[in-house]
Amino acid sequence: MTRVTRVSIVAITSIFAVAIGIADVSTGYLPEITIFILVPVMAGTYYFGFRYGFFVAIIAATSELVAHLKLEVDARHAEVIANTISHTFIYILTAALIARLLKQLETITSLEEQRSNDIAIAKKVHGSVFAPIPRSYGKLSIGSKVAFASELGGDYYFIAGVEGRLFFCIADISGKSTAAALFAALLNQSVTEALEHTTDLTALVERVNSHISSALPEDMFVTMFCALISEDELSYVNAGHPPPLLYSKQEGTVKMLQSSSALPIGIAAELKIESTIEPFRPGEVLLATTDGITESIAFRDRPQEKLEEMLSENPDAEAQDLANLVFTKAVPGDMKNPLDDIIVICIKRQNGRQT
Repeated sequence: MTRVTRVSIVAITSIFAVAIGIADVSTGYLPEITIFILVPVMAGTYYFGFRYGFFVAIIAATSELVAHLKLEVDARHAEVIANTISHTFIYILTAALIARLLKQLETITSLEEQRSNDIAIAKKVHGSVFAPIPRSYGKLSIGSKVAFASELGGDYYFIAGVEGRLFFCIADISGKSTAAALFAALLNQSVTEALEHTTDLTALVERVNSHISSALPEDMFVTMFCALISEDELSYVNAGHPPPLLYSKQEGTVKMLQSSSALPIGIAAELKIESTIEPFRPGEVLLATTDGITESIAFRDRPQEKLEEMLSENPDAEAQDLANLVFTKAVPGDMKNPLDDIIVICIKRQNGRQT
């Protein structure tokens, strides 16, 4: 604010306060006029703070008192003084309320700016977690769809080649937004660190649980499914995640991949879990999702049965086409964002030579 602007505001608010004070007395303290004195009081407080608002309030009240004494509108000076005091109290109270509101607004603005900065940092961290999903690995074709209900989400995936096999992990962190997104980054660090030490899925998941359980709050946990897919077989562990489906066109069957009595990660300090091995023959399909699919309106009623039907009805569909079909059913085209975070991963064993 320039010096000229400041001087102009001071002059206008002071003159206005004096003028309204005199007019108020001249008309016999009409409420319709008295209320206008609050305008320079509020304006002065807004631009220069409570001290100046207090100053304008005193000017207005003094103007009323002097005008009354000069014009001799009323001979009962005690009543006039009491009236002036009550007006002064109202003017000063108004200035104090405006100053308080401005302080609260300043605090809210500061918190919003801090929140925006925190979210920007969280988004950067969250974005660094997710590497692009490859479209194929050896004889495996991979389809995927990922969408978050808000800017940040708690769903997680990790796909990478490990010693000639495809390692695949899908997980869902309870909760949403910033906290879940930051724990997704912690989970990613735990998974990648565990892979550096072991490819045994049981040991890997137990190691991840040991690392992350101490950091998770008591009301948070992680459901996770991990698999290692080699030339002709699939080994997996499932720590409380919605069971992925293994579809066999050859046998016409759909198998749910779940580990018995396995708790989600973060529930207990020690996690006991066993890996399972399944054949993974040409034409077979692994379909894994987070609960944004199974709890969506389209799948909420009999989610596993409906996913099984989609696999059985599209036995020759490519992996990406299957992922698109599942996602589109859960998130119709007229829906801007899903109601929950969603990850769909479809891995299909192809015929033919390795790519």
